Amino acid sequence: GAKKFLERLWRLSFELTSGEAISLDVEALTKEDKAARRKTHETIAKVTTDMGQRQTYNTAIAAIMELLNALNKLDKNSEQSRAVAREGVEAIVLMLSPITPHISNELWVAFGHTDSVLDAQWPSVDEAALVKDSIEMVVQVNGKVRAKLELPANVSKEDAEAIARADENVIKFVGESTIRKVIVIPGKLVNIVAN
Repeated sequence: GAKKFLERLWRLSFELTSGEAISLDVEALTKEDKAARRKTHETIAKVTTDMGQRQTYNTAIAAIMELLNALNKLDKNSEQSRAVAREGVEAIVLMLSPITPHISNELWVAFGHTDSVLDAQWPSVDEAALVKDSIEMVVQVNGKVRAKLELPANVSKEDAEAIARADENVIKFVGESTIRKVIVIPGKLVNIVAN
């Protein structure tokens, strides 16, 4: 477990340090890149809380492992994906420094930093990276999931209901039935009761 995780971190780190460092352009990120960047900053927030306040190191390490798995899935041929992955791996190295100081320091130096990883500042959360552009809403007809819709994060109840009613799969399952009630839970669910 732990050895394989550190080996994967080592491999990804040196894969990202080959070539020159690309600066991150938040405007040019793909949907996958934004999701990975959000995961990075969610993990920083979780690890900061788990290690600093709750002192639950096992959950902090589990969150770091999940982040590494997400970063490994990014397209390494895209410059911006590499920049997002590099930002995430550098954050991982900093977060692991209290637990694995020697490996973390070697990786920190490999990323081109001249100071020791133990002297580096703890990674900070970028609140802008945590904002979701879109959300996935589940549409149920009579309690059964019939569709999952990708909608803007700020969609109104009325718009969510209208889009759900217009979905072809929902129309198929409602059929000739009369819609008795529509329940909308913003950001989560549209439930259509029909008979």
